[in-house]
Amino acid sequence: MIMRVDGPFDFGVMYDFMERQDDCLYRTWDKKVRRAESFDGRRVLFEVSEAAEPDALEVEILYDEGAGERVVREYVADWFDLDYDLERFYEFARMDKRFEGVTREYYGFRMLAYVNITDVLVWSIIGQQINMKFAFELKRRLVAHFDHFIEYEGEKYWIMPRAGELLTLSVEDMREMQISRRKAEYILNCAEGVENGSLSKEYLQSFGSYSKAKAHLTGVRGIGPWSANVVLMRTIKFRHAVPVGDAGLRNAFKITDRLDKKPDSRYMEDIISGWGRFGAYATLYMWRVLG
Repeated sequence: MIMRVDGPFDFGVMYDFMERQDDCLYRTWDKKVRRAESFDGRRVLFEVSEAAEPDALEVEILYDEGAGERVVREYVADWFDLDYDLERFYEFARMDKRFEGVTREYYGFRMLAYVNITDVLVWSIIGQQINMKFAFELKRRLVAHFDHFIEYEGEKYWIMPRAGELLTLSVEDMREMQISRRKAEYILNCAEGVENGSLSKEYLQSFGSYSKAKAHLTGVRGIGPWSANVVLMRTIKFRHAVPVGDAGLRNAFKITDRLDKKPDSRYMEDIISGWGRFGAYATLYMWRVLG
């Protein structure tokens, strides 16, 4: 099936970004991306590739236990943030020279979202204050422990375990995966929140206010401002969400503003406060300044 995007979209730019990641939940090869998911227990494997026409992508379902085309289409639209008005962001970006080169180089690049709330919560905890290569490896160990996958053409396509399944683990189980004791406790706490509804995707979306949703998240043990903004930016899609303390964002400001040293939080906050509802995409493109 062909999915057309209302506005700029470049699958090639997206693919190049995804190829450099090491997320065990999707696989890139030959300019195509494959992912397995489970929708209410019905597993599906699909492949995303560039469409022949501009501003579009092609989705092929390779294996389906009854999930159906509609849910896959909705998932892909969410994953690649296809409903976002990217042209409106570009209009904003034209007023700031920081974005001049990067929006031209990565024209059509959109946010790669975390559709699954359990996935983003786990990642926002595991990814705290460690290098990304090791963080991806820890995530792989955690996912592989539950052995949920679709095997297709000799390859395993892993599926994220449910929050309730994570609760069957002990802290010591995760320590054996080299996840720190504190992070293991945080993961279990967040999994409990997803299970009881206090951290469900639907509940977080119901706030309707970025500040209220952020206050709720940061009130949860294990979720600081950085983690909260990752969740609100990449899953709930509050467009104001900016992880102010992010090391990559700090490094990007050092480059764009030609600073001798990394800027402090006050310097960054003064600029970010003017981004408003374009904050999430401004952050996304600032990260691309780093390559």
